Order: sequence, then structure tokens, then C-alpha cells
Amino acid sequence: MEDPFGVRSYDIDGGRIYALSGELDACTCRGLAEALIGPPGSLVVVDLCQLTFMDYSWRGAIHAARRIAIKDGGNLVVCRPSPLVYRVLEITGLDVWVTDWNPKWSNGPAMECI
Repeated sequence: MEDPFGVRSYDIDGGRIYALSGELDACTCRGLAEALIGPPGSLVVVDLCQLTFMDYSWRGAIHAARRIAIKDGGNLVVCRPSPLVYRVLEITGLDVWVTDWNPKWSNGPAMECI
């Protein structure tokens, strides 16, 4: 049985965390770019630690969300990918957006990695 895809978010100082979970593919990435928008000038962190599968189809969505963040004076980064998800990021050239988890971001809901 497939893991349902989900997005949870919470505010951090200077930005917003979006925690993705489940499987991200062509069917589940519709509307994702619009969902990953933070306040103008903020840092958008896409936490991938609970993502169990990702194919290359989300590339357009993440590029669009990052362009909007940068245009609005902010930035978008991704963090905590599993080895499988990191491999997809690496193949698509998005591994350069991966950043280390900042302990200050742990103020929100408990986000345990699988």
C-alpha cells in the first residue's frame, strides 16, 4: 500500500518549514509549488525526512517555488533527505539546494525521521 502524500508546515524565526511525507510523484505534486510559498523575504525550508519516495516529476514544482521565494527576497532550501530521495535530488541536480538541519528549526511539531 502506498504512503499517502502530505504536507505539514510551521513557522520558524524568519521563515517557514514545510515537512513533506509519503510518496511524491507526478500525481501528488500538483499544486505543490503554490503550497510551498512563505512570507516575502523569508526562508522556506522543505524538510524531506518523512518522504518515502520521490520521482523526478516534482522538479518543476520545486523550481517554481524557489523562483518565487528568491523573487520575493527570500530563499528556499531542502534538508534531511533519505538516501533514496537524495539520489533523486543528485540525479536532477537539486542536491546543491540541500542544507544541514538547523537545531533552531526544531521549535515546531516533532519531526522524527524514518
